[in-house]
Amino acid sequence: RIMKSIILAGGVGTRLWPLSREYYPKQFIQLDGPSLFQQTIERAARLSKPDEIYVVTNEIHRYLVHNQIEELGHSIPDDHLLAEPAGKNTLPAIAWAMQCIRSVTPHATAVVFPSDHLLGETALDQIRAAEPLAKKNLVTFGIRPASPHTGYGYIKPGKRLTTGNAVDEFREKPDEKTAKGYVKKGYLWNSGIFLLSTDCFFEELKEYQPELYAAFTSDIPVNYAELESISIDYGL
Repeated sequence: RIMKSIILAGGVGTRLWPLSREYYPKQFIQLDGPSLFQQTIERAARLSKPDEIYVVTNEIHRYLVHNQIEELGHSIPDDHLLAEPAGKNTLPAIAWAMQCIRSVTPHATAVVFPSDHLLGETALDQIRAAEPLAKKNLVTFGIRPASPHTGYGYIKPGKRLTTGNAVDEFREKPDEKTAKGYVKKGYLWNSGIFLLSTDCFFEELKEYQPELYAAFTSDIPVNYAELESISIDYGL
């Protein structure tokens, strides 16, 4: 069974400045081959058909996204390229894509990829293996730290489940001493990759972010400018 893919490509990549600029952020830079965004498209294409891939980006990057997908010889439907008029962090972006998916396939599962990661083949195997968990859980993926790192958020794993673990808590980017403590205690780097079923996602959204839920499930067009800027980690 094939799952849907959502690619979040709205960031402006400030940490890689000056190579990365507002109109040409890091995920689109082609240094020595395909950009990170293009590699993410190829990754999504191994889990989803082209017409099951959704890209959420910034209005100013709409044509960049379109051109980079075309360069790969892929095409996704025009209405699967969701261009935000304003960046509102990950939760509104995901909610918009999930609502588009739900309107076509009421009970679907979608993997959410940031567009600036390098991932190996085993990551895709783990995403496929986690699909049964997503029916009743919001699933996130942690990365075993190679070293203490202050540039990533962390996940504290809890109770062991049939596949993976429950999440005890999310932790923000730490200072070096705290990062060392996290690694010692077996915390994982927060990858920002999620596996979500439409049923579970909208149940959780309705309970914890009712205003956002109402915005994306009403018949009135969403006023993006008025949405709260919030990440999925905080919001749900």
